[in-house]
Amino acid sequence: MKTFQQVIDDMEQYKNKDDVFEASNITSGLAIKKHQNCINYGKKLVKTRTSTDSEKLLAKMLVEVASLSLMAVATSGEKSLLSAVAKGATLRKI
Repeated sequence: MKTFQQVIDDMEQYKNKDDVFEASNITSGLAIKKHQNCINYGKKLVKTRTSTDSEKLLAKMLVEVASLSLMAVATSGEKSLLSAVAKGATLRKI
């Protein structure tokens, strides 16, 4: 069984590979999708007539905004384990 440091050292060899850069493209795609969802929820929120529907849409919209901000924090930091956890947490829904 490898130690944590050995796994990290093994990952260092992939630092300059194209696979690492692909992750930022995936993150950018997710951010665009979340932004579009937020806009759509906002449009639906303006059109709703009942308060219960508007509250549900507002909650969904807030989740999308929180996901976008968490994604920004995750991608702005270094390539750490917590950054990867934060990226994964952006995929959660209500």
